Amino acid sequence: MRPHIVQVMAANQGRPLSTEEIYRLVASSGMVADFDPQAKRDRNLVNRELSDLAGCTTQGHSKPSPRLITRVSRGRYLYREPDRPMDVALLQEYLEPTEVYEKRPARRRAESDRRNVPEEVRMGLYAVQRGVCPGCGFHQPHHRRFDVDHIVALSDDGVDEVHNLQLLCTYCNRAKATKGPERFRMKMAELRVHNMAESMMVDERLAELTGRRLAQYHRETSGLVA
Repeated sequence: MRPHIVQVMAANQGRPLSTEEIYRLVASSGMVADFDPQAKRDRNLVNRELSDLAGCTTQGHSKPSPRLITRVSRGRYLYREPDRPMDVALLQEYLEPTEVYEKRPARRRAESDRRNVPEEVRMGLYAVQRGVCPGCGFHQPHHRRFDVDHIVALSDDGVDEVHNLQLLCTYCNRAKATKGPERFRMKMAELRVHNMAESMMVDERLAELTGRRLAQYHRETSGLVA
């Protein structure tokens, strides 16, 4: 849903849009299957994405969101040009042609879902990393603003244990998961090289230092260091 909303907003750059206009534009675009601008469920889907894109989400546990629109008044939003490297990268992804969005029923998450990582584990990783992403050196003020990443993916025989977890910013988590037409997972060293090449590296020194802290922490939690 989010890429389609961004595309609608970008097509009306410079003009504040009311939520009613956005509902109608999303419906007329045909990009969202069976979207009903009068249906409460569909309107709520759009409202949630608009609030997140504008950084107006009040829930303290929400993940960091790209700042691609601005709420100019109650129920009125304006597209804005991104000014953070992560937002520029996400905007490029959102503006690419996307498949029609089909609404699906909520799925029941598995117990090993990374979103269900215990709070104390997140806080421990955040303390070790000192709020810094080991992929690009980007700092976040709260541990819930990071994505939890399996260093070795579960599909690659990685384990769902503390010594295989780290916190990555949204951009680095996306970049690490897939790369190029082969869509293979990158290791952390490759991720940092990728970020440098794509001008997404915020602070190489901090990223490498955080990586070393994590490696030491993982050795300790896995019992390799007394």
